[in-house]
Amino acid sequence: MAWISSGQPGVRYREHATRRHNGQPDRYYSVRYYLHAKDNEEGLGWASDGWTAKKAAAVLAELRRAQSTGLGPQTLAEARAKTKAMADEEATSKRAAGVAGITVEKFMADYYIPHTKRTKGSWREDEIQINKVILPAIGLLPMRAVTRQHIEGILNAVAEGGAAPATVKHYMATLRQAFNVAAQTFADGVPILPGPSPLVGIKPPRLYNIRERFLSYEEADKLIDAAKALDTDLHDAIVVALNTGMRKGEILRMEWQDVDIVHGVLLVRDGPMQKPGGHVHVNAEVAQVLQSRKGTRAAKAAKVFPGIKGQERDFGRHFRELVAELGLNDGVTDRRHKFVFHSLRHTFASWLALAGNDISRIKVLMRHKTLAMTDRYTHLIPDATKAAVHNLRPPRGS
Repeated sequence: MAWISSGQPGVRYREHATRRHNGQPDRYYSVRYYLHAKDNEEGLGWASDGWTAKKAAAVLAELRRAQSTGLGPQTLAEARAKTKAMADEEATSKRAAGVAGITVEKFMADYYIPHTKRTKGSWREDEIQINKVILPAIGLLPMRAVTRQHIEGILNAVAEGGAAPATVKHYMATLRQAFNVAAQTFADGVPILPGPSPLVGIKPPRLYNIRERFLSYEEADKLIDAAKALDTDLHDAIVVALNTGMRKGEILRMEWQDVDIVHGVLLVRDGPMQKPGGHVHVNAEVAQVLQSRKGTRAAKAAKVFPGIKGQERDFGRHFRELVAELGLNDGVTDRRHKFVFHSLRHTFASWLALAGNDISRIKVLMRHKTLAMTDRYTHLIPDATKAAVHNLRPPRGS
């Protein structure tokens, strides 16, 4: 196609061989100018896209003005690059504004809870805290609008509600992890939390919540018998916890592939951000419970305690009802002495100590990381020092 003069200086066009526009051949316009000691020509576009010789001449006049003053784009390529950059900047600004508006509620639902489901075995506890306390307090605020004062308000409210320091610390850990995840999460290429976490500088509460309570053999028998009449799964979980020291979460996650009844060993697997696993030895009571579960619906599932319809089983409510029925917490006001499911693990360790097992063996069976964690049971181990106080002095009158 040959170039044709448009009648406007520096503007010409060529006609499409077949395509028509307004009854005439469609025209493609270009502009010609002298720059950097050479002739230049750049195409503008088709008449069917809105270009005319007059519009092309106006563009050429703007380019020549920029070339003479040194202000603005001096070529079409520069003009188009500037236009694109401005459009990209505007789009980025709109995306950033959208991300800046992501609320705590939306972030938790779309990003944090899915993240914890992939990485934490205890994700359900986080979800409960989020729905029960965190969202009612700050759910409608944008993530970037949450301040240290908001976080301190939540933690103070939890503490004033009667929660133990460990519970307050757990809320703080959940919030800290959520904002750390936000700092590492991008939406539309923009970080959800570009600035510092609002938890910076907040110190966790001091803890002294070591559970001292453990069951006597008689109390344990009553608990086991009562559980059997109430809930088979709860009964079996109690027996496993008392005789292995396994935590509730470990019992709920236990799978049949990790159970070796023949050799009397269970494998507790390590998990992301969870307590250390290891091998757990099975005594006759646990073996009997596991063998009986083999003949139930549990044997057809991957997990030993599969729950119903794929929902993870939790014994919390039934366990609390059982403890209340037996009066195990009657008159107990110190939270450290309250009997909870985790007290079954503490009972296991205490019984080991009372049976005369040394502290190193208890550490291995409890799967503690350090011996310091096991030292709390040393006072229960029978030794000569206990007999010493009974021989403090000769009987009176002798």
